[in-house]
Amino acid sequence: MRALNRVVILLLLFLCSAAIYADEAADLRRKIPHLKGKYLIAAYDRLYQLSLGTDDIDYQLKCINDLLAETHHQGNLKAEGDARARKIILFYNTDLNDSIYEQVHPTLHFLASIKEWKNYYDTWTILVETYNFAGQTNTALKEVNAMFEDAKQRKDNYGMGMAYYAMGNVYANMYNDEEAASSYQKSIEILMDIKPKPIQLCDIFAYYCDVLENQKEYKKLEELTKQWKLFLSEYYQTKKEDGETSIRWGHYYLACAQAALGLDDFEKANRMLNELHTKVSYEEEDLNKLWLYYKAELCRKQELFDEALTYNDQRMRMLEDESDDKGIVIRIHQQRAKILEALGRYREAAQYYNEIYQINDSINKNDTKRQLTEMNALFGLGELEVRHAQAMTRNAIIIAAIIVLSLVIFIFFRLRSAKRLKVAHLKLEDTHQQLLTAYDQLEETTIAKERIESDLRIARDIQMSMVPSTFPERPDLDLFASMTPAKEVGGDLYGYHLIDDQLYFCLGDVSGKGVPASLFMAQATRLFRTLAAQKMMPAEICTRINDALSGEDNERGMFVTMFLGLVDLKTGHLHFCNAGHNPPILVSDGTAEFIDMIPNAPIGLWPELEYEGEEIADITGHPFFVYSDGLNEAENKEQEQFSDERLLEILKTRPFESARQTIEMLKAEVESHRNGAEPNDDLTMLCLKVNR
Repeated sequence: MRALNRVVILLLLFLCSAAIYADEAADLRRKIPHLKGKYLIAAYDRLYQLSLGTDDIDYQLKCINDLLAETHHQGNLKAEGDARARKIILFYNTDLNDSIYEQVHPTLHFLASIKEWKNYYDTWTILVETYNFAGQTNTALKEVNAMFEDAKQRKDNYGMGMAYYAMGNVYANMYNDEEAASSYQKSIEILMDIKPKPIQLCDIFAYYCDVLENQKEYKKLEELTKQWKLFLSEYYQTKKEDGETSIRWGHYYLACAQAALGLDDFEKANRMLNELHTKVSYEEEDLNKLWLYYKAELCRKQELFDEALTYNDQRMRMLEDESDDKGIVIRIHQQRAKILEALGRYREAAQYYNEIYQINDSINKNDTKRQLTEMNALFGLGELEVRHAQAMTRNAIIIAAIIVLSLVIFIFFRLRSAKRLKVAHLKLEDTHQQLLTAYDQLEETTIAKERIESDLRIARDIQMSMVPSTFPERPDLDLFASMTPAKEVGGDLYGYHLIDDQLYFCLGDVSGKGVPASLFMAQATRLFRTLAAQKMMPAEICTRINDALSGEDNERGMFVTMFLGLVDLKTGHLHFCNAGHNPPILVSDGTAEFIDMIPNAPIGLWPELEYEGEEIADITGHPFFVYSDGLNEAENKEQEQFSDERLLEILKTRPFESARQTIEMLKAEVESHRNGAEPNDDLTMLCLKVNR
C-alpha cells in the first residue's frame, strides 16, 4: 500500500512539474519578442532546458536550433560554441548517430577556432563513444588516437585524460580488461591533478571498479574506493548537490559492496548495499537492478540460498528490456544457476547452464581480441606509420647495398687466382651438400605432414562409416539424414535402429570440434546402438549413456546434446527424450513449429541424472525434422546467422517431396546463405515421415 501511495505521489509531482514547465515555457514565448542581447539568449537557453523535460525530440531540436541561431546572430562566439556542444550531446542522448557523424567535425573546428578546449574534447569524446557502441571499434580507436595526439600537441591535460577515459571504454566494451584498467588508471592520474577536478571522474571511477571486479582485483578495488570517496567529498564541498548527487554516491556505495564481497567482508557488503538502497530513489532503475543482483550475490555467499533466489527472481523479471545485452543475461542466468545448484535443483540449474552455453557460443570474443591486438600500441598508430615508412627506406638502402656488394664480390672473385677459385669451389660444394641435407629434411617433413593428413582422412572415413549412409526402403517410412563436418573430423552424430515396426533414431552435437569431439561422438553412437538393441525407452537410454560418459573419466569435461526418439510405424506414436538439444520441428499443412519439450541437461555433465521422456500421440503424415545448431547458426561473411525464423519459413512454405529432398534443399539454402564463408560448425540433419 505504501508503494502504491508513493507511485501516486510521484505521478502527481510529475504532472505538477509538467504543468509548471509548460506555463513557464509559454510565458517565455510571450516575452521573447520584447527581449534583446544576453537576455534573449538566456530566454532561448531556458526554453531549451525546459524542452528536455518533454519526450518530443523534434521540439528539443527546434529549441536548441533557436538558441544556436540567436547566439550566431548576436556574434556571441562563446555562447554559440556552448550551444553547438550541447546540440551534439542532444544527438548522443537521442541516438541520432548519423547527425553526430555529420556535425561533430564542423563543431570541433569551430570550438578550436575560439579556443573552447573543454567543450572541444568533450565533443570529441562523444564521437569516440558513438563509434564504440555502434560496433565500429577500429574507427573509434583511430579517433581516440587522433584526439590524444591533438591534446598532447596542445599540452592539454584535460584532453589527454578524456582520451585515456574513452580508450578505456573501448577496451572494456571489447572485454579486454587488462588494457581497459591501464587506460582508466592513466585517465584518473591525469584528471585528479586538474583544478577544479572534472565531474567526469565519477564515471571513470565507476567503470574502473567494474573492470577491477572482473579481474578479481578486490584489494585494488577497495583502495580505489577510498580515492573515489575523497574526490566526492572534495567536489561537494564547493558544489551544490544536484539531481545526480544521489546517483554518484550510489555508484560509490556499490563499488564498496563489490570490494567487500570479493574480500568476504559480508558485514561491510551488507552495510554498503543498505546505504545504496537508502540513497537511491525508486526511479533510478539501473542502480536498483544492480542492488538486486549484489543483494542476491551476498545472500548466496552467506549460504542464504532461498533469500538469494528471491532477489534473483526480482532481477530476472527485469530482463525483458535487456534481451539484446547478452553480457547481462549471462551474468544473471549464471547467478541463478549457481543458486539452484546449491539448492539441489540440478535439472533447473542444468537448463540455465545450457542457455548460458548457447549464448556464449554465439559471441565471438576471439575476433574482438584480434581487432584490439591490431591496435595494440595504445596511441601509436601514427607513429607506427612513420616507423613503417622509415623501415621501408632502410630496407631499400640495405637491398641496394647488398646488390652493390654482391657485384664487387663477383668482380673480386673473377680476378682472383685459380687457387682462390678452388677454395670457393670447395665451399660451394659444402653449401651444396648442406642444401641437399636440408632438402632431405624437408622431404621428411612433407612425408610426415602427408601421413598426418592421411591419418585424418582415415579418421574421417572411419567416423563417416559410423553413421548410416543407407536408409530403409519401406512404404510406411521415408527417412534420410546427412552430416557435414566443419573440420576433417567433426563432433555431430546421428543414427537409427529398426526393430520390426519400431524405429529408434537420434541426432547429437558434441561440445567442441576436431578429433576429441569425434572420439566422444563415437562412444555416444556405440552406446545408442547397443541400448536401442535392448529395446529400452529413449529416456532410459539417455540416462544410461549419461552414466557411461560422465564422472571422473570425462577429464575434458565434454558433453553432448542429443535428441532421441522411438516411433511406432504402425500407429505413428512417438516416444522421445531431449537432452539439451535444439527443439525438433513438426511440419503440418502450411505450418512448421518447434515442439515444446521438458528441459533435460546435456549428456556428460553430471552423473546419476534421471532423464525424463515425453510422447506425441501420432506424427503420421507429418514430416519430423531434427538438426544441429550448425544449421540455424550458420554464418555468412558478415557473421549473420541463418536463424530459426528463416528455417521455419522455408519448411512452412516449401512443399515436402521427400526426406532426402528436404535435407538437400536446406543444404543448398545454407550454402547460399554462407556465400563463400567457411563453415563455423558441423551441419547435421535428420528428417522422417511415417506414412499410412
